[in-house]
Amino acid sequence: FTVTLNNGIHAVTTPEAILERDTVIEQEFELIEHPKLEFTLTIRVRKDEHILAQLRPPPPPPVSLPSRESVVTTKSATPTQRSGFRALFGSPKKSKQTPKTSPPPPVPIPRAQSELPQPQVDYLAKHIGPDGTLAQASISFKDIARRSDTRIFETSYPLLARSSSSVPDTVTGSSVAVPSARTVGDIVLQVFRLPPLPGIEQDALPQSLEECQRGLRHVAWHKALYHEGILTQNGGDCSTWRRRRFRVIGAEMIASNDVTKKITATIDVGKAIALEDDQDPALKVTTGKTTITRSMNSDDDLYSYTGVQRSFRLIFEGGDEIGFFADTDEEKAKWMEVLKSRIGRVPTHPLWAEMLWQRQEELSKQAVAARASAQSR
Repeated sequence: FTVTLNNGIHAVTTPEAILERDTVIEQEFELIEHPKLEFTLTIRVRKDEHILAQLRPPPPPPVSLPSRESVVTTKSATPTQRSGFRALFGSPKKSKQTPKTSPPPPVPIPRAQSELPQPQVDYLAKHIGPDGTLAQASISFKDIARRSDTRIFETSYPLLARSSSSVPDTVTGSSVAVPSARTVGDIVLQVFRLPPLPGIEQDALPQSLEECQRGLRHVAWHKALYHEGILTQNGGDCSTWRRRRFRVIGAEMIASNDVTKKITATIDVGKAIALEDDQDPALKVTTGKTTITRSMNSDDDLYSYTGVQRSFRLIFEGGDEIGFFADTDEEKAKWMEVLKSRIGRVPTHPLWAEMLWQRQEELSKQAVAARASAQSR
C-alpha cells in the first residue's frame, strides 16, 4: 500500500509498504503554512491476487440430494381386491382384529454444510475503490497549530472508507445511491510547527523531525543550570585571587555579584581542552577522554597553584589557564565532576534553536505581563 499526501497544490506518495494491523510508515512531509492549510492522507492498496480473491463473489452452494437410506417405503393399506361372485354369495367372514400401528416418523434429511448460514466476514478489500483507494483522513492544520508550535505533537485521525448504498426514493420508489463513510482504522501523525525565523537561511533550518528534536534538546541543555557555588579564581580577568559566586549554565561558568546579581564575567568551558587537578602528585591533566602527565620542571609560575589546597585549573588553546580553589574537598570534587563533563562534550548550538528559545522567552514575558496587568485592574 501507499499513502498520498495532497494539500490541493502538490501530492506526494510514499514508497510501497506491507499493510499490517500496526504498520509504521516513517515518512516525513514538509508543508508551507498558510491560514487555510488543509490536506488529506489517502491510503491506496495494490490489487494483488489475494486481494482480488476477496472481491470475487463466493460460489453457489451445491444442491444436496437425500441419500438412499433416508428414503422410507410404506405398504399400501388398501386390501387386495376379491372376486365379485365370491363377494356376492359368500358369507361374510369376520376379519381378524389386527392392532393398528402408526407409521414410523420420517427420518430428517441432513442439510449440507454449505447450506448452513455462514458468518459474515468483513474484509477490508470490499472497501477498496476502483483506483485502489481504501480510506482517507482529512486534516485541518489550524486545529493543531497551537499544540504543535515549536514542539512535536502526536495525534491520531480516523481513516474513513467511503462507499454508497441504495435506498428507495420516498417519492418515485426508485433506488437512489446514498454515500456513506465507515471508520476502518486510525492514522497517527507527529506534527512540528516551525514558526517564521527572519534572517535564517533555508539551509540552516532543520530538515527532519529528528533535527528538530535534537536542536531543541541541545538548546535546552545550553540554558539549564547544572551547578552553583563559591570558587576563588586566579587568571582570566582576575590578576590576583578573587572570590566569586559561579553558576554553570550549559557550557559556561557565569560569575555574578552577590549583592547586585549582575553578571561580572563569563568563562566558556566548551573552549577548554583540559582540566588539571593541582593536588595530583603526577599533575595529571584530564582532557575528558585521555589523561596527559605534565612535567614538574616547567618554569610556569602558575604551577605555584600546587601549593594551594583544593585547587584545579582549566587549560585552553594557546597556553591560557584559569585557576580555582574550592572551600571544601566535597565542593572541589563536585566542581571537577561538572567541569570535566563539559570538556570535549558540548553539544552543537544551532542558531534557529537559539532564536526559538528567545522567542519563547519573549512570549512567556508577555504572558506574565498580561496576567499582572489583568490582576491590577
